[in-house]
Amino acid sequence: MRPILSCKHNCLWADKRVLWEPPNKDHPTPGGERTTSSTRALLFRKSFTELHAHSLRSSTVIVLHDKPSSTLAILGESNNPRMVNERFDIVIYGATGYTGAVVLENLVKSEYSDVTYAVAGRSEAKLKATLKKVSSNVDKDLTDTKMIVADSSKPESLAEMAKHAKVIINAVGPYRLHGEAVVKAAVENGASHVDISGEPAWLERMQMTYGKQAEENGVYIVGACGWDSIPCDLGVNFIKKNFGGDLNHVESFVQLNTGDAGYSFNAGTYQTLILGIHGAKSDGLGKIRKEIMPVKVPRSQYKLPKRPMLWQLPSLGGYALPFMGADKSVVNRSQYYDYTANEQRPVLLETYIRVQSLFWSLMLMLWLVVFQFMVQFEFTRKILQKYPDQCSFYMFKNSGPTREQMEQASFTYWFFGTGWDDILPYDQEHPTKPTVKKAARCDGPDAGYIATSFCVLSAALTVLKDKNTLPPKGGVFTTAAAFAKTDIYTRLEKFGIRFSVVDQPKEE
Repeated sequence: MRPILSCKHNCLWADKRVLWEPPNKDHPTPGGERTTSSTRALLFRKSFTELHAHSLRSSTVIVLHDKPSSTLAILGESNNPRMVNERFDIVIYGATGYTGAVVLENLVKSEYSDVTYAVAGRSEAKLKATLKKVSSNVDKDLTDTKMIVADSSKPESLAEMAKHAKVIINAVGPYRLHGEAVVKAAVENGASHVDISGEPAWLERMQMTYGKQAEENGVYIVGACGWDSIPCDLGVNFIKKNFGGDLNHVESFVQLNTGDAGYSFNAGTYQTLILGIHGAKSDGLGKIRKEIMPVKVPRSQYKLPKRPMLWQLPSLGGYALPFMGADKSVVNRSQYYDYTANEQRPVLLETYIRVQSLFWSLMLMLWLVVFQFMVQFEFTRKILQKYPDQCSFYMFKNSGPTREQMEQASFTYWFFGTGWDDILPYDQEHPTKPTVKKAARCDGPDAGYIATSFCVLSAALTVLKDKNTLPPKGGVFTTAAAFAKTDIYTRLEKFGIRFSVVDQPKEE
């Protein structure tokens, strides 16, 4: 049996034997000098490396901070004695959560076997349980995967995690509660960061707060890298690049497809929705947007078509409702970046969700109205938070979707663009109304978890591998701003998320 390393009273133990004890003021170093806490920490790392170099292997190694109150960072078995001081290509923070486990599973199953990775979360026991479960799903033993214990409420543990990561995939929401500490740790410790947030206020506040520091430190903080909002943001960028002339505006329509097994989103998304609606009045988005987008961007005199709250969609069939996700906020920031950084004409966008029948359209609209009303009051808000299954009519469940439901689900995004055949300078208005219409679409698997994991993995891999085609400096970016010139479309297609130019459906 391999010896198991553990820590007790700041000593290194193996099979109940003390292998190393850090020097202190009562136990000077062999040279006789007194030691500081930082020196003792360095000596611990040095001694651990020497032990590892002598083939004292362990299934779990605990790397101590010298402060007794510090959270422990846990790394799994490694044959490389330098690994403790090196960075993993990707660290999945929140791997024990529903989405984080799917991200891990799809990374393991992908073709990117050259990528080094670790999993991170608050509980060593839960990390081990996740590795065991994912091992069963992928038919591969992952129990020796490196683990890092980190907690959003303990900044020193996040800093330690960031020091061991090139790119952090942050899958811990709601981000307005848990996200900023991770971004801060990443920026301050040289790690890039991608997330799956769909929370506009948080995303924009991160740009306001950390944009300059991220640029100075050369790290890339890219938000909304899940299904919110890679398909829409990169979809608008895709039709813009393939339009062949100047694009004035886009109307997007998302369609969620389920199989015979039905579908329920995980309740974490539901709780985030409650917090977002409740916090909207106090988020101060207007002030944030003035700071992160100070340049006045000219708006086309040719506006988007005005639509009612619920309207029939002849071109696709069914009915359309306004889509309440983060897509519009994210795309608007991308278009601002295109105008100010790339001297490209900004595109107007309106987002909708397509529902097949009038009955379900009315039911969804009624539920949203009642839901938004109940969120405003503490008593009813607590009821919503306590009973997500019942209050959402099982659209959201604490258990989330089953594997069968995810395998049967898919999505389609339609992008209907209107513009002109000719191209004028980006800041010059066209004298005639836009009449040229073209369309694109994005197709992929289950939106909630499988596609989200594919999207965020593609984003992380792009930050990792496409440094020459990312923006020249670091910063806080949207996906289109960061990835427009990279190979992310190719990576997404390998994962099964495809963008294509299609014929504009005719209105009947």
